Amino acid sequence: MKHETQSSRADRVGQVQITYTNKQLTAWGGACSIVAKFLEQIRFRDWVQNHIPVEEISPNAKGIYEKVLALLLTSLTGGTRFSHLAWWGHGIEGVKACFGVQWLPQATSVLTRFFGKFRQRHNELLRKDAADLTGTLIEEDKITEDTLILDSTVCERYGVQEGARKGYNPRRPGRPSHHPLKAGLGSGYVVNIWNRRGDTHTAHQCVAFYKQTRQGLPKGLNISWVLADSGFSEENFLEYMENEGNGGQYYIVAMRLTGWVKQAIVGIQDWRQLDNGLEVAEVTRALSTWEKARRLIVVRQHVPTRPNATGKQPLLFKEMEEHREYRYIVLVSNNRDLPPEDIWRTYRPRAGEENVIKELKTGYGWHEFNVHNFWGTEAAMLLIGMVCYNLVHYLNRTVLKTAEEGLVRLKTLRLKVLAIPAIYGSGGRCPTLRLGVQDRSLRAKIWYWLRRINSLDLCLFKCNAIAELATIEA
Repeated sequence: MKHETQSSRADRVGQVQITYTNKQLTAWGGACSIVAKFLEQIRFRDWVQNHIPVEEISPNAKGIYEKVLALLLTSLTGGTRFSHLAWWGHGIEGVKACFGVQWLPQATSVLTRFFGKFRQRHNELLRKDAADLTGTLIEEDKITEDTLILDSTVCERYGVQEGARKGYNPRRPGRPSHHPLKAGLGSGYVVNIWNRRGDTHTAHQCVAFYKQTRQGLPKGLNISWVLADSGFSEENFLEYMENEGNGGQYYIVAMRLTGWVKQAIVGIQDWRQLDNGLEVAEVTRALSTWEKARRLIVVRQHVPTRPNATGKQPLLFKEMEEHREYRYIVLVSNNRDLPPEDIWRTYRPRAGEENVIKELKTGYGWHEFNVHNFWGTEAAMLLIGMVCYNLVHYLNRTVLKTAEEGLVRLKTLRLKVLAIPAIYGSGGRCPTLRLGVQDRSLRAKIWYWLRRINSLDLCLFKCNAIAELATIEA
């Protein structure tokens, strides 16, 4: 009798009875409404079917669009592994109905086998098509002038993956990694991604990466500045920028505090104060790896006055009374007209590119989706970093953004927009998705967003396109 009493209480929480339902419930009603409506409006399915260069020839193949959609849904719902497909698996009938598909993969091996088919020739086509998609978004966003920002990052690897090597890795020294390059615009769009081996130097093939990036940009987009981190301060890259086109391309590149740079700093006598604890100077020097002298902008901040000062403090300077309390930033630029402080202020927004990389990693899990095949890992990077991220960024800028809130991160979108519980069923002979929203202001926002999406002119796939499918047999 005592056992029966305990059993009857096991499915209760206080006075609440715990039971089950066969109804199609999903935690991602916002994604099934807002994101699904957006992808339908821009004809994303047609774009995928005509621009993913891998062709499946198996008679049991289920379809490429469904696999790409599964990857995007996993990333948008917070997954960081291919095995996180299950995160949006509950209420899958509603998910399939809203996104207009008959099937969605639920096994990890479906995606890993798919990305294992990618080779370098596939990725070159995919990268070009992703750049064209990004260019369409930039043109629709009416961006005519912007800065181009070049950066690199480290993606740690656990397991055995092609190209994973021990190299520069400040967070996990000695851990194998990949060392990709990324190019983005000041407006936030990602315009190129290269995956590389972990032991690759940052400057390796940086000129080729820059050339390809510029070729993929829209014709009507003017690049006012090229901003880059210290890995791009090599002679071949700077010389190419100075000779590009007729008059060269203005650039600002950060410098490593090498011995030659430290000597240049120590020799500066004329510091000009911009604010309390903030000083700037400039000097013309030819470093050991440069063939000619270039303009160096040096900014130093007094740490006791500005505790949150950015920059670096070389160990040698800690022994020098004049320099021990300062942090230094050194920039090289080919612009001779702007004063040093304006060069520094122009470069400062490059910190936003670090935020984009952080957003890709912490929001989209961009660096975690990998397979044994090197090119499959890069294909996942391209689809998440240049397709999924740019589409959400465009949706954020043109539809979801408000004057009060501004642009928000994916984690915030996931909490406020995507993760809305919903029930999928029928109503009035029509399939119906009922969102669990009681707040009237949120209902009004969703109503506005859906109608705003419905009025978008953006179309990724033109009906009258005469170009043939660019597919290559795997």
